[in-house]
Amino acid sequence: MESAGMVCQELVLDTPPSKFSASSASCSEFTYLAIYTDDVHLEAQLDFWRPVGQRAVNVGKNWTVVSEDPKLIQKNLGGSVLHTGS
Repeated sequence: MESAGMVCQELVLDTPPSKFSASSASCSEFTYLAIYTDDVHLEAQLDFWRPVGQRAVNVGKNWTVVSEDPKLIQKNLGGSVLHTGS
């Protein structure tokens, strides 16, 4: 994420990780990262987030990044941007 240009002052690992991820952490109130072991767990996380209001989530092959600048993440790390909520 830092190689994509996002500053993370202090990475705080979730112990235990979030419900669906193998590893998850946050950098701030608005920046959250997670890695998933397989497509089933990634899709379960996305299904959980879809009804949540107005959030942009960068989604890669086995990762997600929630941030205030999803276009920056996408430009540098790839993946796609999922907009949740209605």
